Amino acid sequence: MTTCHAVDFAYTTQELQALFRYAHAHDVEQGGRDDARSAAINVWSHHWLNDATHQESETIGTFDVDWDPPLLWEIETAGGFSMEDLMVELGRLELNALGRVKNGDLPQGEQTP
Repeated sequence: MTTCHAVDFAYTTQELQALFRYAHAHDVEQGGRDDARSAAINVWSHHWLNDATHQESETIGTFDVDWDPPLLWEIETAGGFSMEDLMVELGRLELNALGRVKNGDLPQGEQTP
C-alpha cells in the first residue's frame, strides 16, 4: 500500500537527467538502491546483489517526474515509510547527482560540498 503526496519541485532538464543518470548507475541490481524508469525513480531499502538482500529489500517509495516542464510532481511512500523518509532519500539522490540538495532534506551526517 502506498500513499501519494502531490509536490511541485521544479528542476531543469539537465538536473532531472543527472538524477536519472545517477539512479541508473546505482541500480539495485548493480549494488545501488535505485531503480529508474522513464518517468519515475523507485528507491529500495537494499541492493539486490545476493539472495538475502534481494529478499529483504522493499520499496521505500517512488519519485514521479514530468519531463515537460521538468519537475517532480508526486512522491509515493510505501507502507511503513513516511514523507520525511522520502525527503531524506530525495536529498541523498540530489546530493549525489547534483552535488547539492535542492528540494529534498539533507541526510543526517552529510554536508553539502
